[in-house]
Amino acid sequence: MNDHRTHRFLGTALPALLVAGALAGGSVFVGAVVDGADRSAPTTVWAESQAKPPKDPAGDIGRGRADTDLTRKLLPVPPGYLLGPDMGEYGNDTELTGKQAIELVKAAGADYSAAVRQQVYKEIDRMGIEGLALRSYRLKGGNGQGSLTADVSLVAFQDRAAARSWYEVASQRPGASKGPVIEGGKHSACFLEPGSDVDGIESVTCVAYEGETAVTVAAEGMKPFNRSTFTELVKDQLDHLASPGESV
Repeated sequence: MNDHRTHRFLGTALPALLVAGALAGGSVFVGAVVDGADRSAPTTVWAESQAKPPKDPAGDIGRGRADTDLTRKLLPVPPGYLLGPDMGEYGNDTELTGKQAIELVKAAGADYSAAVRQQVYKEIDRMGIEGLALRSYRLKGGNGQGSLTADVSLVAFQDRAAARSWYEVASQRPGASKGPVIEGGKHSACFLEPGSDVDGIESVTCVAYEGETAVTVAAEGMKPFNRSTFTELVKDQLDHLASPGESV
């Protein structure tokens, strides 16, 4: 996969999902964020809110950092995977503070009218975003399972109600095709992204929540895209989120 994918995830897709939650919270038309956003425009906050991992993160660095409460909730890199490509300026395994995450999300709403933008910013502040952890994964080649690169984000909200409200909005994707079902994923929904299966590449996004944490997994793979491999990765992340102290 190339850099445009990871730029799109952090620069547009993830912030747009969070803005959609803010729009819904403010009783503003949710479709505006999906249909009216300029998806080609880079997000200006990239140069402003860079979060670099510490020099000596706790744990096995090959499996991902685990030196904060939120990064410990990210799925350690499973057998058969490696840390994936960098997500723009943020690298492939990092955490943003609540302030940095809010800046990233607000930047996604900067193109709206002043009235809508004011409401969006107000609702974003009310959402109580406390942090954002990011990790990318790449399936090792040569194992007969095909290609797969996945970007995973965990958004920490101040309470379960906020995470649930975000999920209820993010799981409503008018016009999107239903994606694979995650076994045991009671609070999860997956979609085939519009324009998927272009140039032999399939794109899938799953959203979920557990407690006060919202999950987004955005993956791409060359066809034949092994959906069972992808759904197992998502399931493992959700299981780990429910019991982060258990090894994977």
